[in-house]
Amino acid sequence: MAHDMDTPPSDPNRGTGPVHTVLRGIVWIGQAAAWLIVPILVLVLIGVTLSAAKVGTIVRWENDVFLFGSKLTLASIGDLQWHLFGIMLMLTMAGAVVSDRHVRVDFLRQHFREKTKNIIEIMGFFVLLAPLCYIVVLHGYDFTVRSFNMGEGSDYDGLYDRFVVKAFVPIGFGLMLIAGAGLTIQKLRILFGKGKTHD
Repeated sequence: MAHDMDTPPSDPNRGTGPVHTVLRGIVWIGQAAAWLIVPILVLVLIGVTLSAAKVGTIVRWENDVFLFGSKLTLASIGDLQWHLFGIMLMLTMAGAVVSDRHVRVDFLRQHFREKTKNIIEIMGFFVLLAPLCYIVVLHGYDFTVRSFNMGEGSDYDGLYDRFVVKAFVPIGFGLMLIAGAGLTIQKLRILFGKGKTHD
């Protein structure tokens, strides 16, 4: 009983069906991406140590390597930290929404009836979340393609192939769109009395 009360009402593990399967997959992606914090912290430590030692270029090689070009530098270590942080953020947003761990205006929401909450969240998806995600996915895709076509990279010895990190913007918001759609389907089924567990 206590476990049921602690589990968020939108927890995908509480039901079955294709929608729950998709939502479980989104949560899994977010949980896996959260582990990127470990290499990020390691890179921060390496960056601070090398900066204190006044090391600029760490190693060079003859042929260009994906992302790093012809050398590994302190600047590329710094870029990699931020790239991984951005990727982690993009891949964990949707999972936070599905698990109901995102920020809400709770001082208002806590006084609403469950039906009112569901109606507001359905309207929020169609009026705010879906249009925003669609716009970001559309422009993020164009942004990524442009970056790839122009061979965008660092001009200060940082990381190259910037299209890789930029690609995670439409991916992240695409996952948010799918998550919002799945949760909206669940709430519509609840509102129309079609059950909670088999969508």
